Amino acid sequence: MLSDIWQIQKKNVEISARNMRPWPRVMILLGLVGLLCSCASTSNYGKLQSSHDITQLFEKSQVLSDHTYYYSGLHGVPDAIIAIHPNYMLRAKLWQQIDFSKFILQKWTTRMDYVQLIRPQGAWILGPGGDRLGMWYSAQRQTSVRLNRQNRLVVTPPYPPELRGIP
Repeated sequence: MLSDIWQIQKKNVEISARNMRPWPRVMILLGLVGLLCSCASTSNYGKLQSSHDITQLFEKSQVLSDHTYYYSGLHGVPDAIIAIHPNYMLRAKLWQQIDFSKFILQKWTTRMDYVQLIRPQGAWILGPGGDRLGMWYSAQRQTSVRLNRQNRLVVTPPYPPELRGIP
């Protein structure tokens, strides 16, 4: 009789164990579906791609007449300068538009290099498909880039950089 009770309890444990086994698989499957959905929803995001050529363009103060220039930060010593291709419009809530001359661009890039702890570098602003939407020049190497409908570009300005000589 005791062995019968033991056998019944053993079978109940085996049935419970069998019923519990699918849960890890289901959780893994749900995780993968969630990952795929999150990747699909970020399809309108772009990125920055470091470029020595863009760094040289800014350091040589070459102003492209067909691009629209913006800056973030202080006037005269910006945190970042961007140049947007004419096919795109920047959502410029946190950016200030500026008409650059070679002289002003030279003065600003020299000040950025002197004042900021990390040397500014240039990068391509790339869209979701890898299209070049504009150029970026800043000590910060990353930012959020998003392309909305009607070629409206959203570029997050960088945080103010660490400055030389400030403890």
